[in-house]
Amino acid sequence: MSFIENVKSKYTAKRMNNIKQLYMSVNNERGAIKSNSSSPEIFAVNKKTSLRSLPTMLSIGKNIEYTFKSLKNNPEFPKITASNDFINEFEDRAKSMGIKSIGYTNVIPKVIFQDKAVLYGNVIVLTKELDKNAVNNEFPGKTAIDLRIYDEFGKKTNELADYLRENGFGAHASHPAMGLVTYPTLAQHAGLGWRGKNNLLITPELGPRQKISAIFTSIENLPVKSENEHEWVADYCNTCKKCLKKCPEKAILEIESHNGPNGTKLVSELCKGCNESCTICMKNCPFNIREYTVIKSRFKRYHQEQ
Repeated sequence: MSFIENVKSKYTAKRMNNIKQLYMSVNNERGAIKSNSSSPEIFAVNKKTSLRSLPTMLSIGKNIEYTFKSLKNNPEFPKITASNDFINEFEDRAKSMGIKSIGYTNVIPKVIFQDKAVLYGNVIVLTKELDKNAVNNEFPGKTAIDLRIYDEFGKKTNELADYLRENGFGAHASHPAMGLVTYPTLAQHAGLGWRGKNNLLITPELGPRQKISAIFTSIENLPVKSENEHEWVADYCNTCKKCLKKCPEKAILEIESHNGPNGTKLVSELCKGCNESCTICMKNCPFNIREYTVIKSRFKRYHQEQ
């Protein structure tokens, strides 16, 4: 290992240790919602980056730290009710910043990663589009682009959390690169789409091509949907399984279920998407190739004919 690589490794380890300590500090906050015995383990992600990407990595680390350090800026007695006008203003602001879709739900402990905690039980879920050309092609610097998206999206998430605080609400941002919860499941609960076999969120607008972040908030009257119209995707994925077949590392394992469609488990140690910005399962997903409405119509028609 070169001197520069050694310095990079030591600095990264130090920063990660600081972040882990900040994570744990939330567990000691009064009223924090904690994980339970059903909670998943956090993915072991180890992006292979060049020295050229180091500034972006440092920026990501800084903004992850800010999601915790900014908690001191929450109002002492945060407001719990937001007007419809404010919700609309928040959504307009988010979309002007490049946020693709916005959903709302309530947090349940089993979506929180083991040993993690969040400050509020109400959550705003955000998505940001991934460029289709970048998903469908391999090229030098792809990991650097992926990191920049994480960095930009993380900054926007923090800005929106600050906007909530400025208007008297409590907020706890969760960075897209190192979240507190399993994002696809949280977004599914928010009605934005459905979690596919590839463990990615499938949405009508983008298929599997998005990153996800969240803001936990004191607002108790968020417009939470009671139903999810995308549930049919689970049955479709159970007949497709293209992502399992195309994954060169066999990182997506099918888990037999006696209640409904079989589930899957992502082996993060094998997943090149986690570690090298591979997008094969995303690229080959039918929802990336065809329109959501076309797939839904054909699938429904096929079942009606059976």
